[in-house]
Amino acid sequence: MTSASVWAAPLIELLGLAHPPVAITFGTQPAAPGDRSHPAQPAGCCFWEPAQRQSLDTQAAEHANCSVGSYTHGLIDMATAAAGADTVALVSSGWITAGDFDHVARLPFRPTSIRYEPLTVATSPDVVLVRLSPSSLMTLQGACPDLRLVTRPQCQIVPLASSGQIAVSPGCAVSRARTGLPPGEMTCALPAASMPALIDRLREAVAADQTVASYAAADRQRFPALD
Repeated sequence: MTSASVWAAPLIELLGLAHPPVAITFGTQPAAPGDRSHPAQPAGCCFWEPAQRQSLDTQAAEHANCSVGSYTHGLIDMATAAAGADTVALVSSGWITAGDFDHVARLPFRPTSIRYEPLTVATSPDVVLVRLSPSSLMTLQGACPDLRLVTRPQCQIVPLASSGQIAVSPGCAVSRARTGLPPGEMTCALPAASMPALIDRLREAVAADQTVASYAAADRQRFPALD
């Protein structure tokens, strides 16, 4: 079996990524007690950026500060998520409605552990997470026009990708405040099982973009510049 680490370099090159891809793996066995070497975080999305540099094995308790994220990752049920003080605050603000939760994606199983790590060291992840610029999104959409742009909460891109759907989020106010995601970047989750085919499609899309961009740049020279 080919290690997933071989996907990292072409993803970075073809999408022009400014940050390393992250691998997410759902475990069926609890992480060993000694594996925890990181502080608790406000939400699961706060593990994404550090996982560009280090491997993090997490359990449900380490996601528990965000009821919505715990729900999307299959760690708690709807009733428990709705009763959370943080969820109550989100609903009372009008940011999300109780009815919206009926349409929020979630994992159909409860993982006993979730591992976040650089794609360069991953073997068999379930989801690959990347941070996109508008230009990166242009390339990805050209290769995969059926990708899904999701609304809040941002973290639902993970269960969507786990189910086989390429999912892009412009971010959500809650996650951006917690993670410091820059305004010019967005997140995207890719199904790991589709990566070889996706990379082939990206190569074709990039080659086509380069051809038409070269034509457009040359054609532009026929026209005077506007002051």
